[in-house]
Amino acid sequence: MTVLDSPTTTELDDAGNAVERAGQSVHRACTALTRRGDDVRALRAAVRSAARLTRALAAAVDGIAEHAPRAAGGGAATDELVADLAALRNCLAAGAAVVDPALDDLREWAVLDTDREFARRYQEWAAASTPAGS
Repeated sequence: MTVLDSPTTTELDDAGNAVERAGQSVHRACTALTRRGDDVRALRAAVRSAARLTRALAAAVDGIAEHAPRAAGGGAATDELVADLAALRNCLAAGAAVVDPALDDLREWAVLDTDREFARRYQEWAAASTPAGS
């Protein structure tokens, strides 16, 4: 799924709610990353949340652009405003798309991190399971 294929909302209120939820997700993910700065899974969650917020902002800008002609009263200035909003939306969509390869890399690193953690815990278990004097 690409940025442009992701579901968008048509109602401005829905887009605003999506931005708010995504913003809360970014806040939670960044807080977790701050607490566990060496955890690649926390890093991946923060990056994924930031990408989700960027996509939600792009959808909100689409909604704003839909309302702009009616709210601004039309004319050349309104056309320019709508064009500027379209450019902003495209920048946000491009920014969200740029992070997709990083998320793929982080997914692979998270698996490697999990494998190392499993190996470390298995070694601890094996050491604890060995009878004394063996």
